[in-house]
Amino acid sequence: MPIITIIDYLLLPVYLYLFYIIVRKQSFKYTDADIRRFFFTAFWLRMFGSIAYSMLVQYYYGYGDSFTYYAGGDFLRGQLMRDAGNIKYFFASAEEVRRWYDFEDGNVGYAGYFGVTSNLFVMKIAALISFLAFNKFLIISVFFGLFSFAGQWRLFKVFNEVNKGKYVKILAIAVLYTPSIWFWGSGLMKDSICIGGVGFIIYYLYELFVKKNYSFKSILVLAFMVYLVVTTKSYIIIILAVSLSGMVFLNLIAVFKNVIVKAFVLIIFLFLAISFAYVSNFGAQLQNLAEESKAQVDTFRNNYDALQKEEENSRAGLKSEEIDASLSGMILHSPVAIFTCMFRPFPWESRKIMILLTSLESMLLLFSTLFLIYKLGLFRFFNAIFADPYILFSFLISMLFALIIGFTTFNFGTMVRYKIILMPFYYFMLVRLYGLVPQKKPLLKET
Repeated sequence: MPIITIIDYLLLPVYLYLFYIIVRKQSFKYTDADIRRFFFTAFWLRMFGSIAYSMLVQYYYGYGDSFTYYAGGDFLRGQLMRDAGNIKYFFASAEEVRRWYDFEDGNVGYAGYFGVTSNLFVMKIAALISFLAFNKFLIISVFFGLFSFAGQWRLFKVFNEVNKGKYVKILAIAVLYTPSIWFWGSGLMKDSICIGGVGFIIYYLYELFVKKNYSFKSILVLAFMVYLVVTTKSYIIIILAVSLSGMVFLNLIAVFKNVIVKAFVLIIFLFLAISFAYVSNFGAQLQNLAEESKAQVDTFRNNYDALQKEEENSRAGLKSEEIDASLSGMILHSPVAIFTCMFRPFPWESRKIMILLTSLESMLLLFSTLFLIYKLGLFRFFNAIFADPYILFSFLISMLFALIIGFTTFNFGTMVRYKIILMPFYYFMLVRLYGLVPQKKPLLKET
């Protein structure tokens, strides 16, 4: 039985028009014609991405996590409609909800998903949105796409302001228009929640700690978005925290002009970091994260192989059985993992149209990076990264995400979906570095 029905298609124009009215009202805040155009284009791309991805899983794959989240949300909604007292399960642990689901339904195909906190969290969000969307899969998906757009737009605003409006067209094309970002980050998925939530987090951190615009609303929204992301994918918040720490530390030592004083501050910082790692048993935590990720990869692989024979050329650099789930293993494989995540697949590794399109993006990213290294020189390229706190922040986020994703993801199709979180930051880093290249004529004429 198809998840998307004729009712979905009948309701879709209505919701798109309502969302357009909301977006149009927000657009009046922007007096610059180019910014307004970017705003509307980004919105429609997200809506198109939500619809296109939904149709892909319905008519091409025939299965996917999105259907699982929808089925879970449908169950929660149905139980709540039957008995309002079941609202208590929206605040219960995943294990408790799983036992409840086993008792009420018992479908073994979904039971395991209810027992995972992050999966259950997406189901709960889908259930709540379903009351506004007549419980239709396609409409729930465009709600996810709207949230993703809202967060991504705020991230773009921060990038544009930090870059003082320079190369805004290049920045918009890279951050807002990149196909993999608006396609894989717009459906009923964890990725839509995370990319939208990260955008809000960066925006409100910038408002509070850089622009000093303190407000209770900003603090409240920031706390909620952190909760949203940490519940969905906790490692994202860890990476953000580590990257922010690196940026703050760079600003701290930049105050001191004396090399001896800088060295002394560096020693103190490293001592405190090592002490914290020892007290918090950070190494064991990182190993647990790697082992958990490996287990998830193995589970996904088993499910994937059961549904369809996987083509050898869809594999990434590491197979899951080759993964050494330890801190030393991550360090040993980090160069391959980072390169694989950032710049693969290559076009000749593609056997499907989706992988081919992804490979073209990856090649463009690789050539852009090599172009900047050539223009700036290797030493100046990396010196610029560590000389600018915003570039360093984006670089750390990109590399840490690439390490985790490249290390734990064996399939190119899955990898491109996971890495959309890091791509806006890496693109911003490239655009900011491009501003250091001596210009005879700008790449795109600015207005």
